[in-house]
Amino acid sequence: MNSKSGRVLFAAAFFIFALVFSSCAASNDIDSVLRRASREGKVVMLELGSVGCIPCEQMKPVMQRLSAGYGKKLAVHFVDVRVDSRTARKFGVLMIPTQVFLDKEGREFHRHVGYYSFEEIEAVLKQAGF
Repeated sequence: MNSKSGRVLFAAAFFIFALVFSSCAASNDIDSVLRRASREGKVVMLELGSVGCIPCEQMKPVMQRLSAGYGKKLAVHFVDVRVDSRTARKFGVLMIPTQVFLDKEGREFHRHVGYYSFEEIEAVLKQAGF
């Protein structure tokens, strides 16, 4: 093996290591988010998307509005699936954005794929007892 192919091999190994490490760190972050929400007795809305995805970006003001209006009962958390592919796999994300709603015990009670308006989410929350 020549030095150029050795550098390429090293770079590829480093990239894979960095990808796996960052995914584990992010996945640990989601676990702490879920534990904290459970301790606080909050329902969780996970917004699984990616920075730069147009419908994902359109969800930002919706998420801010939900946090402002329901923050005492609802934990809203964004997961960038390009950074945290492990969490994407854990929640079975096939398309983005995907919104996953978890009850106070961490069980999924609602899921939606695509842009989700504040009013549509509010109807789901009201049906769930908010």
